[in-house]
Amino acid sequence: MHMAPTLLRTKNLRIVIYPKDHNPPHVHILGPNAEAKFLIDSLECIYSRGFSEKALKQIRDYLIEKKTFLMEAWHEYQE
Repeated sequence: MHMAPTLLRTKNLRIVIYPKDHNPPHVHILGPNAEAKFLIDSLECIYSRGFSEKALKQIRDYLIEKKTFLMEAWHEYQE
């Protein structure tokens, strides 16, 4: 696994994109003893371990504001 650059930090979470990762465009959310994966386009959570439903909603709400930035970063890291 490649070292994942941290794109954003919020509270105790890191939002990362792995270089040369598979489509569809997505971000990994890494927290203490928890992780999740959200599609960038729809902001649908497609994987979650250790996060509550409330936490996932808060993460999604945060990602909505960053969607354009995240999609640009995805394309940059996949080239």
